[in-house]
Amino acid sequence: MKRFGFSLCATLACLRLALLFGIVPSIVDAMSYQACQQFYRQATSVVDSKRVFSLQYNGKPYLLAYSKTPLSSSKIIKRDIFLGLYLFSGSTPLSYRIKPIDSYANSLSLAGVSATEAVNGVVVSGGRGIFDLAKFSKPLPKDSVISNICFQVYGFYAYDNYFVPKPLIDRFLSSKGGIYGDIGVRIIESSQDSQNLAQKNPANPKSTQSPTKSSPKSIIVEQIDIFFPNNPFLPRDKIVSINGESIKSSVDFEWKVANLTPNSTAKVAIVRNGKAQTLEVKVLHRQGGGLLSDTFLERFGVWLDGNLVIRSMKTPLPFNLSLLSEGDQLLWIDKTPIKRGDGFWHLRELLMRAWLNGNIELLILHEGVEAFVRSQMR
Repeated sequence: MKRFGFSLCATLACLRLALLFGIVPSIVDAMSYQACQQFYRQATSVVDSKRVFSLQYNGKPYLLAYSKTPLSSSKIIKRDIFLGLYLFSGSTPLSYRIKPIDSYANSLSLAGVSATEAVNGVVVSGGRGIFDLAKFSKPLPKDSVISNICFQVYGFYAYDNYFVPKPLIDRFLSSKGGIYGDIGVRIIESSQDSQNLAQKNPANPKSTQSPTKSSPKSIIVEQIDIFFPNNPFLPRDKIVSINGESIKSSVDFEWKVANLTPNSTAKVAIVRNGKAQTLEVKVLHRQGGGLLSDTFLERFGVWLDGNLVIRSMKTPLPFNLSLLSEGDQLLWIDKTPIKRGDGFWHLRELLMRAWLNGNIELLILHEGVEAFVRSQMR
């Protein structure tokens, strides 16, 4: 039987009839999106001026929302400040099934559908890392869902052409939602052995040769969190496994570390200077990344903006770094200007080098006056 288009099936009654006969209309074949827009109105709602989406997880509906800026509402019962996901109390008449972006989904022409708009396109990137949103080929209608069947979605609107995919939603709704383990390192994925890893240009964190698909991949410690208590890692350590589970890629590493239980002890097998060894590290709560800054200073409640200005400081920093205060702008470290716009990569790198050297010299702008701060680092 020929598949119905939405020009022939513009109501939920028609949709139910099509489903009864085993005929699933695809919105991308349609000339009208009325049925999906009608479903949308019953599967979403507005709570305290924020659009929320009803999604099924383990057979139950949950109201979720995304926001790049913190939300405040008495109806918020769970939040993930790294991702910008929020769980609200309440219910809607209908709810969406959420599907993963697999090879089949990547072969489909999908649509971003809201109550008043619909935009056809395809998934450009499915989002793989713990903080990675999926990407659509076109700007999405605000507060839309990404779908090819009215009741089934692949995610919901975040901003521009980005949307929240199933893996992030599933983790958020699980018991681990909003909680991320940390073992005090940031890594890179390389096709080279850690002992032959090319020196990186500090001004260009992407200068290391990218691995080819056929090359064996190594997970290399690029930066260590110098404020992480009893951090046993060193730059260029090659990470082989965590708690006996081999690490296959940088994405695999991200997820495995994120899912470690804070305050537990992780056994990490590494290769250092050609010798295999196992390190034991106490897992802590991750403090930075995603929508938050990731400078390693967050462990002290220190938050910097994109101009390297200290906007918040809850706990004094160690040593003479305690002289820093809110409103100070970091200009350079050890006579090297700190680069901006790289996710604080260069700041972390310079802090790590100073720690390895044992001392640091900071040039800051304090109340409009340049000043030096000199300190030991350990």
